[in-house]
Amino acid sequence: MKNKLLFIAILLISSNIFAQTVWNEVWNLQQVPFQVENSGSEYAKVIAGFDTDEDGFGEFITGYTDLATNYVFMYEATGDNTYEMVWYFEFPLSGNSYYGAAVGDADNDGVVDIAIGYPAVVTAENPNPPRVFFFTWNGVQGENKYGREQGDGTFKSSSETHFDVPANTDWRPYSMLIEDVDKDGENEVVIGVRAGGRGREVLVASAVGDPSGFGSWSVEYNFQQSENGSNYCTITGDLDNDGLTDIFEIVWWQLTFRIFEVTGPDTYEHVNDIETVYSTEGIDFGSVDGAAILDINGDGKNELVISGADDAAIEKRLFIIQNITDISTITADDVVEFYTFPTRIKPNGSPLGSSGLRNMDVGDPDQDGKLSLMIAGEKNGQIYDLEYKGEGDLADSSSWELTIAYDAFEQAALELGDSAASSLSPRLYYGALAGDMDGDGLIEYVFNNYSTDKDIWANDFYVSVIEADKATGVISKNSLIPDKLTLAQNYPNPFNPSTTIDFSIPSNYSGSSTNVKLSIFDILGREIEVLVNKEMTAGNYSVKFDAQNFPSGIYIYKLSAGMNSKTLKMTLLK
Repeated sequence: MKNKLLFIAILLISSNIFAQTVWNEVWNLQQVPFQVENSGSEYAKVIAGFDTDEDGFGEFITGYTDLATNYVFMYEATGDNTYEMVWYFEFPLSGNSYYGAAVGDADNDGVVDIAIGYPAVVTAENPNPPRVFFFTWNGVQGENKYGREQGDGTFKSSSETHFDVPANTDWRPYSMLIEDVDKDGENEVVIGVRAGGRGREVLVASAVGDPSGFGSWSVEYNFQQSENGSNYCTITGDLDNDGLTDIFEIVWWQLTFRIFEVTGPDTYEHVNDIETVYSTEGIDFGSVDGAAILDINGDGKNELVISGADDAAIEKRLFIIQNITDISTITADDVVEFYTFPTRIKPNGSPLGSSGLRNMDVGDPDQDGKLSLMIAGEKNGQIYDLEYKGEGDLADSSSWELTIAYDAFEQAALELGDSAASSLSPRLYYGALAGDMDGDGLIEYVFNNYSTDKDIWANDFYVSVIEADKATGVISKNSLIPDKLTLAQNYPNPFNPSTTIDFSIPSNYSGSSTNVKLSIFDILGREIEVLVNKEMTAGNYSVKFDAQNFPSGIYIYKLSAGMNSKTLKMTLLK
């Protein structure tokens, strides 16, 4: 196997004094494509972090789905801070809620797919419309063509399905993932159903043959339960670090959890429920794709972090579940509030009042080796960048540093003045870290605005791209060598075909050097590549991993130095 290793030792000037990330808006969408007259914008989804046509420029997908006529759009970087729409799909039926979306190899044919979940309106004329559409890339580098191209340049889906949902059943897919959750070597599609005639659902399905030809989709697991609230958040991970995939459904009903574990190929168990954590307080917390399972502090143990959605509570809170050894034993006591965002003040000095949090993405946008929670603040008009400082208890708010990455009220006030800007009603509903889409070395974050007020502010936007400057802190004198072993999240992530891994070797090991090993493992734990295996001195390093010979999927990379090690996950999307 070819080892396309590019190893560069980089001396970093890091900081014991936290330096806030500087964010800049570099592009926004001012005109809605194909907008229906007098219908509003209603953008409520965006996903990013992929290069599906393998041309070196990243893309993001957005759109709207609760109008009479609905579309999904793909935009691609065409140069430094420039983006153009390169593909779109018009849904054949009207929809009654927001769409779901995921990118990956859904049918395991080695070619990337776009999966769109659509809450189609059920009618007497069409009692069982397709609810999930799959669009397969044509495989030509540099061509953004997905699905079956029509003579007029538009596209239809490569395959579509309703997963055997009975006729005349309302069914609204929202959260969507494509990954090999049961570790059988083939990807599944994981769908969280927001609401519908069968209640709130978690559905896992896999392709049988080629669904665009004579194949089909097989449902491996389907949990259905009628209850209050909605399922806006279904995520996967390994919270108890037992090597098995966990699935968490977070129901927007006073913070309710349905917990599942994938115990083997096509084998799923409903192992735990946490009921209405906030029933006593009467607060209706939930989550809108605002949760993630990951190892934030690099101690080898995963945490579950949740961005709390609630439209009534003035306080905007984050929750964490950590130090779990068995997900079946989690209780409400394990759900800990760890951060409360400050009350928003409008430019005219008046308090904004209640405003919920919306979706959350996690990454290292300023590339300093410390993870940030990127959270859409919805009606308060702000995008939050909450960075872990690199040390301290994760459940202690003092271990985190807040940066306001974007403020719609502030941007409008620069043009309109405080009074006019205070009249805005933004809804920064959804955002996604996008990697370095335009190749300028900086990480972008894309987010949308569900509710625009162009009658007040002509430059109000529908979709915005902001960009993070790289961290440039200043350390104490005579201390350029790191004081602990660190392994940063790879960037970009997801990636195709190459990605960069940064790590630091401290000076507190015995001797002038230590043996350092950096390896790549597949999801089954098999070592498939060794990037570094040598004696190294203390310092900060960067390695490029070229995965052109590997299939799409989740991979694990592990750094070992002396008696210590760090492990993280990354996603290859081809």
